[in-house]
Amino acid sequence: MDLIPIVAAGRLWLAVGATEAADLRLTQIAPGIHEIRLPIPWEEEIVNCFLFSRGSQVDLLDCGIQTDASVAAVLAAIEEVGGPGATLRRLVITHIHPDHFGAAGALKERTGVELFMHRLEVPMVHPRYLELEQLVAEVGHNLRLNGVPEPDVSALQNASRAMREFVRPGEPDVQLDGAETLELGGRRLRVEWTPGHSPGHICLFDLDDRLLFAGDQILPDISTNIALHPQSTPNPLGEFLESLDRLLALDPALVLPSHGRPFVDAATRVARLHAHHQRRLDQIEALLGEEELSGWEVAIRIWGERTNVWDKRMALQEGLAHLQLLAVERRVTKLADSGGVRWRRSQAEPTG
Repeated sequence: MDLIPIVAAGRLWLAVGATEAADLRLTQIAPGIHEIRLPIPWEEEIVNCFLFSRGSQVDLLDCGIQTDASVAAVLAAIEEVGGPGATLRRLVITHIHPDHFGAAGALKERTGVELFMHRLEVPMVHPRYLELEQLVAEVGHNLRLNGVPEPDVSALQNASRAMREFVRPGEPDVQLDGAETLELGGRRLRVEWTPGHSPGHICLFDLDDRLLFAGDQILPDISTNIALHPQSTPNPLGEFLESLDRLLALDPALVLPSHGRPFVDAATRVARLHAHHQRRLDQIEALLGEEELSGWEVAIRIWGERTNVWDKRMALQEGLAHLQLLAVERRVTKLADSGGVRWRRSQAEPTG
């Protein structure tokens, strides 16, 4: 598989070049389940998607980005696991970020596949990928409210504009709430709604073999980005941490993440993710002290002066997610008016 270097936002990325069926990164996970590893043009470099087959009928969990080469790799994988004349029946999307949803429209056009996604992801598609200008304006307003200096606002509000090039949206045929049991490739998989990383993020749990298809919820080596922004839920970090505990209660035998390799010890990984975010919460609470700061000031003091515009925006939005949970827990006070949002440590309530 050829990789063509491109430069975006001051960083060297990898764009997918030509691919052949012989180059497929296809691994059998269990009878009737295969993982395909697709290149993506940002830091993680690979997204793991999963095929469920029964005879010539194939179902798919996530679909990679929209490029001709990546779509060709998915179609080749479908034929590889389902045999000549294999058909793609169902496509389930964990969430609408480009590496998971990008090729959905192309696959619908080519195969007529039925598209499944959580209903909270559906209303985000058009403003994010088809009618972007209003969302860009809303993001700009939100950045100003959170203390971003005017010279930085334009760059930050446009940071994700390039992502649109990797997405061809598809209209969902089935909108999920969570708790559904889906039949994929002859297996029974329960939909677990796990908001936080995205409002309608879902995982799938194999009810017979206890395989957890974890999407971006539980990654083995990094903590997924949890951000407070105009399209997020009001308390994304709180929801993310609660979702971790619900997944752990399933007692999965194997965790199959969207990035990184499968792993078995879910309890240790969940404990480390909880500890990571608790340390960050404590750090931000201590930073506030007696000061009153904007989210931008908090992000700079915690993560430093980032040079990459995308890193700056993620740091701000992740900082805001932590500040919001601290406010929900009454550990900090959130002050908001038309001039902006500021944060300070809460004073102890009088006793007696």
